[in-house]
Amino acid sequence: MTPITRTLCALLVLLGYSARAATMPPPLADLAARVMPAVVSIASTDPVDANSPGQDDGGGDSGGDGGGGDNSDGSAYHPADDDSSGVLPPPKAVEALGSGFVFDPAGYIVTNNHVIAGAASVTVTFQDGTILPAIIVGRDKQADLAVLKVAAGHPLPFVSFGDSSKLRIGDWVMAIGNPFGLPGSTSAGIVSALDRNINDGNFDDFIQTDATINRGNSGGPLFDIQGDVIGVNSAIYSPSGGSDGIGFAIPSAMVQPVVQSLRSTGAMTRGWLGAATEDVTPAVQQLLGLPAGNGALIGAIAPGSPSAGKLQPGDVLTALAGVPVTDPRSLLIRTAEIPAGQDAAVQFWRDGAQMQATLRITAPPTSNDDTIASPAPAPAGPGNLTLASLGLSVSEKPTDGGVTVSAAAGPAAKSGIVAGDLIEQVAGADVATASDLAAQVKQLAQAHLPVAVLLVSGDAADGSDPGPRWIPVLFK
Repeated sequence: MTPITRTLCALLVLLGYSARAATMPPPLADLAARVMPAVVSIASTDPVDANSPGQDDGGGDSGGDGGGGDNSDGSAYHPADDDSSGVLPPPKAVEALGSGFVFDPAGYIVTNNHVIAGAASVTVTFQDGTILPAIIVGRDKQADLAVLKVAAGHPLPFVSFGDSSKLRIGDWVMAIGNPFGLPGSTSAGIVSALDRNINDGNFDDFIQTDATINRGNSGGPLFDIQGDVIGVNSAIYSPSGGSDGIGFAIPSAMVQPVVQSLRSTGAMTRGWLGAATEDVTPAVQQLLGLPAGNGALIGAIAPGSPSAGKLQPGDVLTALAGVPVTDPRSLLIRTAEIPAGQDAAVQFWRDGAQMQATLRITAPPTSNDDTIASPAPAPAGPGNLTLASLGLSVSEKPTDGGVTVSAAAGPAAKSGIVAGDLIEQVAGADVATASDLAAQVKQLAQAHLPVAVLLVSGDAADGSDPGPRWIPVLFK
């Protein structure tokens, strides 16, 4: 073998080694050293009566971290009812341990709400051993987030939020926290899944990771490889009671607006669009000529809401504030990430084209009546009324809760409506009589809308009762 050949072989070996090395986990020591000073351990105490029956010894959720509570049966405990002794011991304190991180050098710290819920006092321990008392600035039970404040007398090391929307399955992540009271514990793994709904709350949209997370990690940061916080570790799936490689973190897209609002006002007031939406089914996609089956079909718009005058029934909302909307649930979550008072761009599909508008997000109304008001009921006589534009024939005989379909053909039949179905609303307006239905449909037709969105109840084709559902019907 000539020297040149030997050199080429050596280069090929090195190139092959480099290719294999690139697939190995990245070095994390420097990253851990850089962000570790901003991660804290949190201890909250909740005084409880030592004689209280049914007292647990530190419950919490699946990623929980201790903490006491009321009697297990919800009853109150009165020492006078205990005749076992005339002398009662002093109350004990149940301590909950968790994690957190400094996001502002002025001393503001993020943790989970369940870590400090019910706490009479909270202390924060830093990586250098410094222990400081903390006050609770604000809590958001729905997002399971809380903001604490300590007075250190000097700027504190802090970490910044990253963009969780850019995460991909397989990305490397690192978790730091206080599992089982062991501060500064570091683990690494990958993003196992995104947008997980674990039925823990209304806004479940968790990052799933196989980075080791145990009791005490709750409230701690989940970092990306750049050292930005892309999640708050909050729960684990654990049939065994320990870490089984399935942990869940609240994405930073939800965390960041919540903690900023908690810091500023002590509470989180979520935005409201004022639009009732339904899934885009394959039938809806075909009826409306949508290029994809993603989005949220708008069935009704509340008067005076942010959506009024900008969106209309029959639109399919596809993005909010630059984030794609895949279905009504994702729209709910995206809306929950926007504090009231902010402007948000919406993209939607209407009349065969993609359109855009800007909405001023507001707080939900205090009244429960956030739908379109229905016209006053009109008297109806016997017989049937035909709505040729929809291929519907409905009974003029009054029925509780809506109008009964006598026959369906053309667009109505193609949409899945059958005789015997009950039409309860049109575009969010209640219909009590056939005349109501005719008047609402006429208004939609005069507005040149391509579709009438009906709230229909009745048995499905397989005989099951799916409950009320929004069904779009194209005009002829």
